Amino acid sequence: MQASFETAEELRGEVEFIFRESPVLLYYELDSIAPFPGFQSHDGIEMYYIEHGQGRYLVGDHAYPLQEGTLMMIPPFTLHKVMQTDMNRMLCRNVLMWKEALLSEGWEEDLPNPLSLLKGDCWRMQFDGRDRERIRQLYAVINEELTGRGPGYASVVQGAIRELLIRCYRAHEASALSGGVAAPNDLPEEIAYLVQYIGANFQHELSLNKLSKLVHMNPSYVSSIFHKYTGTTLTKLITVKRLHHAKKLLRETKLPVTDIAYQCGFNNHSYFIKLFKRMENCSPLLYRRQHQPLEAEAQSALASDWDLTK
Repeated sequence: MQASFETAEELRGEVEFIFRESPVLLYYELDSIAPFPGFQSHDGIEMYYIEHGQGRYLVGDHAYPLQEGTLMMIPPFTLHKVMQTDMNRMLCRNVLMWKEALLSEGWEEDLPNPLSLLKGDCWRMQFDGRDRERIRQLYAVINEELTGRGPGYASVVQGAIRELLIRCYRAHEASALSGGVAAPNDLPEEIAYLVQYIGANFQHELSLNKLSKLVHMNPSYVSSIFHKYTGTTLTKLITVKRLHHAKKLLRETKLPVTDIAYQCGFNNHSYFIKLFKRMENCSPLLYRRQHQPLEAEAQSALASDWDLTK
């Protein structure tokens, strides 16, 4: 399995390819500089665990600190980006992705599927001590089983992911009860404001001058510090947000492409189509066809090893 990518598009293509054959994939103990400059958005639940190193995780319109023992859990097709903030130490991480259908059944009455309780763009959990060691063990088990593929490996992997999910739920609930849920936006106040403002207003006309006035700063200075803390430019973030929303509408609605373009802030639908093709390597209509819900026969093709037919 490829474990190094130059662009977010390469990663997304790899994820989509693997998900045609298996509902689970794991990039284990990656220790390259993290990561490429683009934003990611792909199918599957992502459980991003930090073995060591420090970084910043931009999810939706917020940013979260990463450190040893941090586990970020992100729903499918959520816009996210990772930045390494300590260049003297590699950010070693385990990146587990799995399809929701994998654990859709078999939950006890006193604990509904934790996925149904996952609100917002993500969960952030911080594990320490024995809990941290158990999380490491579970990732190691999943890696060993996916690599060896011995008899019953799929059941072992499902059990390990189920335990991971339950432990995340417990940690999140315990943190919420103690008032210890980590505050989002590990960013300077002005940068955090701009990220959130763009997330809420990307459908409208936005310019560097307008955004600079909102935070009472010089445009060139805003551009410089925004890139420093987010790893991207204001213009790039606006474009990414618009395209991300366009893909959501293509997957979830039957709106004409022209309407989608205008709803996402593109004043020229021809430009939207050209940009979409350049960024996604396919037309909007082809993207829509490729991301329709799986037909029954496609689901059954995955069911030979994985019990997805309950």
